[in-house]
Amino acid sequence: MKVTAIGLLATTSYAFMLNTAWNRNIKLIPQNKISNVLSMGLDPQLTKDFPRDFSKIPTGTDYGNGEDEKLNREDEKNRMNYLESTLMENLKKVAEIKKRPIFTTALIAGDCVILDAIAKAGLLDKIDIIFVDTYFLFPESLSFLREIEAHYNFKAKIYHAEDCATQDEFYEKYGEDYWMEDIDKYDLKCKVEPLQRALKESETDAWINGRRRDHGFERAALPVWEGNKVNLLSFWSFEDCWNYLRRHNVPYHPLHDVGFSSLGDMQSTRKVPHEKWFTYGGERSGRFEGLKNKDGSDKTECGIHTEIKN
Repeated sequence: MKVTAIGLLATTSYAFMLNTAWNRNIKLIPQNKISNVLSMGLDPQLTKDFPRDFSKIPTGTDYGNGEDEKLNREDEKNRMNYLESTLMENLKKVAEIKKRPIFTTALIAGDCVILDAIAKAGLLDKIDIIFVDTYFLFPESLSFLREIEAHYNFKAKIYHAEDCATQDEFYEKYGEDYWMEDIDKYDLKCKVEPLQRALKESETDAWINGRRRDHGFERAALPVWEGNKVNLLSFWSFEDCWNYLRRHNVPYHPLHDVGFSSLGDMQSTRKVPHEKWFTYGGERSGRFEGLKNKDGSDKTECGIHTEIKN
């Protein structure tokens, strides 16, 4: 690795990865939580490190006390009922009016909501689940993918860099620092092209995804129906997603338990303080850490939704 400013960033990133992804002490699941783990359909091996404890996930609303708390929780319940009802209606509408719908998942909280809803609607045989492995993901992401495949009884279609069948082959051919050489070329090879290939091969007319308005200003005006894109959660908040996951005891990405509000590549994803999770744009504030666009602006998108149009 070259000893440059970028090289220092990479060294720091790799040290961070080791501290957060591999060097954790293995802990047994407390007896009183075993039933919860089993009811969520979790992999017992993965839950040794990550029991998926909702008490570790922050809440966003200040419900108040007494009558205020009662009324606020009732209002939240009614709002969630409406959001869930609309989500199911739109999913069924997709299945009715579209011929080849797909759902692309990055395994983050909102994506877990959509996958659970697809399963509850009985549409896993109608909607293909697409996953892009950039070869730079947290190992827990791939473990979680296998976990939810078993839980919901489906098999995701996995796409990656076209000319490399494995991560080892990619690293041998391009190096572990490929993302530092040209971030745009990296995004194109590892994210944009694989997804473009997935869209082309599926001949989809409905690309279901988890983008939301509260992700940030680039997505602030998102509709639900956007050409061939279907943004099922566009009017949901990050807190709404967690309310759904809690309400239905849905399996979620293990690294949420240790402070990651969103998940992407290891080298550019950081933990986010709990007090920031439910602020506007807070969920994705730990993504693309230290990365810049060629014009010098902060990087906020990987190119999938900016390069791939309707």
